[in-house]
Amino acid sequence: MDLNREFEGRTAFVTGAASGIGRETARLFAHRGARVACVDIVLPGCAETVSEIERSGGEALSIEADLSRPEGARHAMKAALARFGRIDHAFNNAGVVGSHEDPFDEQRVEHTIAVNLLGVHWCIKHQVPAMIRQGGGTIVNTASIAGISGAVGALDYTAAKHGVVGLTGAVARRFGPQGVRCNAVCPGIIQTAMADEVEGDDAKREAIFARLSPITGKLGTPRDIAEAVLFLSSERAGFIHGVALPVDGGFTI
Repeated sequence: MDLNREFEGRTAFVTGAASGIGRETARLFAHRGARVACVDIVLPGCAETVSEIERSGGEALSIEADLSRPEGARHAMKAALARFGRIDHAFNNAGVVGSHEDPFDEQRVEHTIAVNLLGVHWCIKHQVPAMIRQGGGTIVNTASIAGISGAVGALDYTAAKHGVVGLTGAVARRFGPQGVRCNAVCPGIIQTAMADEVEGDDAKREAIFARLSPITGKLGTPRDIAEAVLFLSSERAGFIHGVALPVDGGFTI
């Protein structure tokens, strides 16, 4: 198998594609042969991701959508299917940071849960029937080390990511026999703009990052996560169902 073109002729659906992990994963899918539907609420960033893919000879579509709302997910999937006809690989990655300073800020908590958990749920609602109709597909959800540990992350963020891990297993169990293989990646602290949004001064953030990267002592990169996503999406991972894979520089050990 030529791993450089292992997704030739397939279509990937990537949310949160305007920056960070989503952008890098969309680019890597395209580099390895896939057509990519790039979805984000931040349209200019999403359009730039598409431009980068097209400049490299790939094919991509930019879709603006608020995935915290059911109609946003429905619109995004409808647009992707209208353009490409099928979705073989979905990466439900869009997310926001939680509230570290006031863990019970009602508006912030509702927004965090809506984007990080319900957004994944609404996307899966439309991905599963499309994949079943075409004979199968793969779904990878972005959880977090906060989804497998109660010791990291804001309360709302941690709760949402635990929900993503549970949802992933439930989807794998229910729809795996129908050809939909579902897994999750659990990133550690990754060098993205989202990491910079963690509240507190630079010294506080650096202390948090150092504690969460005890082996490497440094942040991971979006490429680290993208490679894991593509592996879980590939035929090489065909016997892997319902896992929450830590990609965290060793934090969870």
